[in-house]
Amino acid sequence: MISLSRWFVLAALPLAMSTLVGCAAEGEEEDVSDGEVTEDELRKGAAEQWVYNGTMPQLDQPSLTVSLTAHTARVTGFVPAGWNQPLPYYADTITEGGRTKVAVVYPIATGSSVNSQGTSYSISRVSPWVPTNSAATWGGFPFIPYNRGIAFHGPITASDGEWKLIRGPVSHGCNRMQGEHVTELAHLIGVDMTTTVHRGDATTGLNVPVTVIRKPDVWNGKQVDVNYPAARGVTRPTGPDVKMFPSWSADQLAAFVCPLNKRELNGSRTIPENYCARRYQNAFDPAIGPR
Repeated sequence: MISLSRWFVLAALPLAMSTLVGCAAEGEEEDVSDGEVTEDELRKGAAEQWVYNGTMPQLDQPSLTVSLTAHTARVTGFVPAGWNQPLPYYADTITEGGRTKVAVVYPIATGSSVNSQGTSYSISRVSPWVPTNSAATWGGFPFIPYNRGIAFHGPITASDGEWKLIRGPVSHGCNRMQGEHVTELAHLIGVDMTTTVHRGDATTGLNVPVTVIRKPDVWNGKQVDVNYPAARGVTRPTGPDVKMFPSWSADQLAAFVCPLNKRELNGSRTIPENYCARRYQNAFDPAIGPR
């Protein structure tokens, strides 16, 4: 039996080739030569359709802020009216206008050469799941573009035979993320991960602002960082005014994301409660976190 973390390694393999079709400036291709892995090996990766089944709700008025210095992506929005479920330990909340506003911060890789700073963009189209084929090979994870072909997508950096996120300026222009993180991000901004799309298709009608900044991000009056290692040379915020967000991984919260078996849904597009938990056991209470 393959562990969940190993499944993420396998499922992330096809994701690498997404950069060839939509993760570079127009007329350019992103460098996909990280690690000693051939294109044939990438194309043999699994194309499972991964879905989110965790405790975060889809957010009202979501927005994102990308820091090119700290290599963080913060998604912020309001929990839906009437929401009374516990949020996971890595989310932070404030009260604004009588409503609960939540923030989650993800470690990311950023573009070393293409990604304008101090600019606002908008997510209007998302490909929630594209089956691996000759035209689209990012597999079962979402591809979330916001600046032409520059997008949030899964990691493509190989190390010791496994695919891991390197937090630093290691991509051409895109924001690479852990597979489980980009799956949750799609859910937070309102993307239905049970929908299958094909090359040229996408979920439309979104209008999610994305702001790209050079300096560290700020949330609730403090600089933003996330508890995930960074590459050498990355300048992370320091001092007493830093808000350190926890990070999480698939092996810690195994019931938050899992591959979807559509036959089990009997034609429904609604993922049953605790669908992923039937396959895997959480390592700890997601509302409390590791102790």
